[in-house]
Amino acid sequence: MNIKYSVDLIESYLDLDRKPVGVKLFFDKEEFNNFEVPQRDRKVTYCNSVQLASRGKAMKLTKENQGCPNGAMALKMGEVPEPIANGKGRFCKNIYHDIETSKSISDEMLFLKEEPVGIAVMPLEDYKENPDIVIVVSSSYNIMRMIQGHGYFNGYTSNLRTIGLQAICQDLTTYPYNTKDINITLLCPGTRLVADWQADEIGIGIPFEKWYEVVEGVKETTNPFERDKKKEAIEKRLKERGLDTSGIKFNENYDDGSYTGGKIQFNK
Repeated sequence: MNIKYSVDLIESYLDLDRKPVGVKLFFDKEEFNNFEVPQRDRKVTYCNSVQLASRGKAMKLTKENQGCPNGAMALKMGEVPEPIANGKGRFCKNIYHDIETSKSISDEMLFLKEEPVGIAVMPLEDYKENPDIVIVVSSSYNIMRMIQGHGYFNGYTSNLRTIGLQAICQDLTTYPYNTKDINITLLCPGTRLVADWQADEIGIGIPFEKWYEVVEGVKETTNPFERDKKKEAIEKRLKERGLDTSGIKFNENYDDGSYTGGKIQFNK
C-alpha cells in the first residue's frame, strides 16, 4: 500500500466530506526549508490550518504563524503559562469545579517535548513522504468505522482520552504523536468557532505508522458491519476509482439472525 492508494481506499469505503489530513513535524531547518510547500504568509490557528487542509489547502507553519496560544503551547511553539500549568487559569473561568481538577487536566495533556522548527499541514494525498500524523474529521459514523478498522488488528481501544479542550492540537496531534496510538476528539468550543466545523463532526488522530492497517481494517470489516445500501455506495465509489469490488458481499452482516421483534416502529 502507498499513500495515494490508501486515500483512494478510505474515500471509497467511507463517505468522507473532507480530505484526510497529513501533519509532518520538522526538527531540521534545512529539511523544513526544502519541503516544497508554500509557507503561510500570516497567522493562522493550528486547528484552522487542519480545516483548510481538509478542503485541499497545503501550507507550512512556523512559530511566527501560530494564531492560537493553546495550539502553540501544545506544539511547543509557545510556553505553557503558569496559570494554565497550576490550574488557576481555567478554574477562574469556571471551566472546572476546583483548582485541583483544573490542574489535573493540564498535567494529563501530552504536548510536544521538543520544539519543531516548522510543521507541514496538507491533504494526505499530496505527501510523497510519510507524515507523522493523519487527522480525519468526519461524521461519528465514519469515525466509528475507523475505530472498528483499528480494532480489526489491535483489539479493544482502551487509551482514548478527550476532554473537550485543545481538540485538534492535543487530542489529534500531540497525543497520538507521543503515544504512537490513535485518539478521538469530540472537538471543542474554540476550534468549532475558529475552524467552523459542522455541529455533528468529530475527529480521529492516527500515527502514520498505524494508518495503513486502519485503512485495511476498514476494508476488511465492510462485509460484517456495513448494510447493503452503504455497500452499494461503496461499490459505486470503488468502480469510479477503478478499484476492485469483488470483496463486497451483499446480504451478509455480523448480526444476521441476532435480533427478535424487528426494528422499532413509530406510530403516526
